[in-house]
Amino acid sequence: MKLSYDVGRWCAAAVLWTEDGRYLLQRRDDKPGLLLRDHWAAFGGSVDEGESGEAAIRRELVEELEFAAREVVFLTELTISLPLATGRRWDRMSFYAVPITEADVAAMVLHEGQEKRLFAVDALLREPKVAPWDLAAILIHARGERLFAT
Repeated sequence: MKLSYDVGRWCAAAVLWTEDGRYLLQRRDDKPGLLLRDHWAAFGGSVDEGESGEAAIRRELVEELEFAAREVVFLTELTISLPLATGRRWDRMSFYAVPITEADVAAMVLHEGQEKRLFAVDALLREPKVAPWDLAAILIHARGERLFAT
């Protein structure tokens, strides 16, 4: 896809979901200067030069959770405008659906963020601090069959 504006950063994020419809998120660190600090967000990070989005999310899940995903499926992509004072204005966000089990969650070792938690969609919607683009991707996944039925 050719974008008509300069993207400051390309990120890959995982929509980690359980069969019963819950989603695993991390509570980001509460450090000054960190974008969306102390918010619930998807696991993921920057796509490195020469790397595909899928390869990036697989790498990030190993780095952040010691989790080797069995299945990674492209879900959606958003380009977001950030009202930042720095030169970075646009981010490209590629989201991948990654199924997980309770046993996977129990075995994960958190290396980034303050904590991890499974959320039902209704509970997540009540949370006051959630990364809005991650929430949008989760809703696309959770309600996809109803939203995009032909």
